Amino acid sequence: MTEKTKGILYVVALPIGNLKDITLRALEVLKEVDFILTEDTRSFKKLEKAYQLPKKELISFYKEVETEKEEKIIKLLKEGKKIALCSEAGTPLLSDPGARLVKRAHLEGIKVEPIPGASAITTALSAGGIDLSKGFIFLGFLPRKEKEIKERLEKLPKDMPLLIFIPPHRFSKTLQILLKVLGERAAFLARELTKFHEELLFTSLSELAKRENVKGEITLIIEGKEEKKSPSFNLEKNIKNEIKALLMKGLKSKEISKELSKKYGVSSKEIYRFIKNLKD
Repeated sequence: MTEKTKGILYVVALPIGNLKDITLRALEVLKEVDFILTEDTRSFKKLEKAYQLPKKELISFYKEVETEKEEKIIKLLKEGKKIALCSEAGTPLLSDPGARLVKRAHLEGIKVEPIPGASAITTALSAGGIDLSKGFIFLGFLPRKEKEIKERLEKLPKDMPLLIFIPPHRFSKTLQILLKVLGERAAFLARELTKFHEELLFTSLSELAKRENVKGEITLIIEGKEEKKSPSFNLEKNIKNEIKALLMKGLKSKEISKELSKKYGVSSKEIYRFIKNLKD
């Protein structure tokens, strides 16, 4: 069988919320393919209706069925069919099914063509103000058990930002665990990205851990921690507010420096400098 007779597997990024974020190229591909693999057929039909896309055969393709449907899809591709692989939202394979199929297509000599577009990862990073000069670590969804989360986090370098997806029903519990394992860190909450109730908040793990009944799709970026680095603007603001409160309670500068240095991962000299400035 020659290369010309084989089909193409398009990996198509869809909007993560706002339907206007789809690309012109993605729309063109969705119009010309023979089949569309979609993680959620109901969600795709909303896009289909919004852009009056021609009706295509939709193949439900989610985690639990991707293995059993792999042979059928590879067969269609070998017959010359063009197939679009779509997640429920955003860019496929990023904590979504499809990696096994894409790898198999490569091994079978079938052309794989990415159609880039929206992603919660890049959208959150672009709005977070987090220093990415050292890179970042994408963890996707964390395990459910505290012990497993702790084991995963303890293996990672402490000075690199972490990006995590959190289901809303596990938000409070997950934040309590993150605070316990990582200690206080600056954090950026990106909730309901590109949607009507979008929330972008630069804060700290301790503040987020206080929240309950959080709803919507959640992306969390946690700043890396370096013992001797200067705190970011927002973390500095939190530290100064705590210093004021502790001074009012009558604590001495040395006690405050020791306590907040341990809590925030900032050098005691830096804390002491804040205290001195506030007293002057």
